[in-house]
Amino acid sequence: MQIPFYFDYACPWAYLASCRAESFFGELGGEIDFRPVHLATLKEPTSGPAPTPGERRSRWYMDDLRAWSEMIGGELNLESKELVGRSTRLALCGALVAAEDGKLREYHYPAYRARWVEARDISDPEVVRALLAGAGLDADAALARAQSQELEAQLDRRTQDAIDRGVFGVPSYFVGERLFWGNDRFELARFYLEKSA
Repeated sequence: MQIPFYFDYACPWAYLASCRAESFFGELGGEIDFRPVHLATLKEPTSGPAPTPGERRSRWYMDDLRAWSEMIGGELNLESKELVGRSTRLALCGALVAAEDGKLREYHYPAYRARWVEARDISDPEVVRALLAGAGLDADAALARAQSQELEAQLDRRTQDAIDRGVFGVPSYFVGERLFWGNDRFELARFYLEKSA
């Protein structure tokens, strides 16, 4: 069964989920279909501003990230939180370019590593160029395509398609028509995947 998996490089939880999604669902016959979307656009207009977390919740949040990272064996550099708020649109368009050439995974995993392990600014065209080159693409041509209005529009369409399907955050993934949201919903998704089998 193909499992659409919606992500944005901006989200550490989508990063951690991405670290284990293919092995977790692959054991059950699920094939992950990585789909880049723009997280900020997914926000529902009626949801209002997020509350400012207090000191205790902020400390718990960082500890939770560390715990999940340790449990799944995924590296995570918490200094990367300093890059929160930087645009990921170019990096997401880079993923679309890599997918066109059948090189999505060769780009996707290093892009997540660049953002959340190496704390590199993936809004920087030079960083994205290096990631495209590392994926085996013609870096200059691929970067130019990633910066094109056509790819920007494609990212917006894909994000709207996700919204139309009910997606409101990342990571989001589907088993059949059932939506699951969050790195911590894999076990529930597995239950429904096994039921469908």
